[in-house]
Amino acid sequence: MLIENEFYKVKINIDPVYTVDSADNRHYDIVLNTDKVKQNDFYKVLNIYVENRDQEYDIALVGGYFSYDTDCAVLEENRLTVLQDDRLTQINLNSGNIIFCKRFDSYSTNFAIYNAPCGYVVYGEMQITGLDENFEKLWVFMGKDIFVTCSGKNPFELCENSIKLYDFEDNFYEIDYNGRLIRGKFRD
Repeated sequence: MLIENEFYKVKINIDPVYTVDSADNRHYDIVLNTDKVKQNDFYKVLNIYVENRDQEYDIALVGGYFSYDTDCAVLEENRLTVLQDDRLTQINLNSGNIIFCKRFDSYSTNFAIYNAPCGYVVYGEMQITGLDENFEKLWVFMGKDIFVTCSGKNPFELCENSIKLYDFEDNFYEIDYNGRLIRGKFRD
């Protein structure tokens, strides 16, 4: 994932070979392991490369195994907020320090986070979650099945005034940014 604004350029990839507490890891300028993950735990590491006019550095963000490197972060001014399943970590890019790290209740794996009119929207396997500007849960929307498809249709689409969803059974949902169903088309 590559995101940038007028101040920062940030590239996020999964580091498939990083091992907690190993001397053989590639060099990272900053290692963030807020959950105190141990070597034998089930985890994944995101390699976050940060560049601005004055500096460049690499961060290893150790987190949940169900972490993805596509649409996993939002960049606002000098703050990078990263989603790793049910955990949000916000990093001050000027210093590389953690601003906050918090978990939110979720029934399933979460794939992505986006800016939205309500604040933020988290796209999850079984639920869509609306968060306010402080990353507090506002609402949750759940369908009849998981929000992934075999039909080739896009299971999650942010639109100007709504979110369009398809589930595994090919049911269609359109919800507003308050988590309310606007319309749907359901299989019998």
